[in-house]
Amino acid sequence: MLVGSIVFNALGNLLVKTFSASTEFRGVGDYLSLPFVLGITAFGLGVVLYGRALRDIPIVFAYPIQVGACILIISLVAVAQFNEKLGVQTMLGIVLVTAGVAVLSRAAEG
Repeated sequence: MLVGSIVFNALGNLLVKTFSASTEFRGVGDYLSLPFVLGITAFGLGVVLYGRALRDIPIVFAYPIQVGACILIISLVAVAQFNEKLGVQTMLGIVLVTAGVAVLSRAAEG
């Protein structure tokens, strides 16, 4: 459930970014575009799966793992799809967060 939550959360972020990068805002109706609606739907599905994951995983493990994994996924896709640049400090931060997620994942298993 947690992996599904991570996937849908990352997908929601990327779809909303796609919407934001490709839309000139003229009014509230712009938010009815497909990328935005799909992004919000993905966020909703992610929350549902996250809620189910919390039945079996303590939140002190689940939340940092979800956030850390989303940071890694979104950063990699942002560089590849949106040509965003990552500086040295940003990359170091991502490495540290990823290492923290790995440590928490092992702690959750044991």
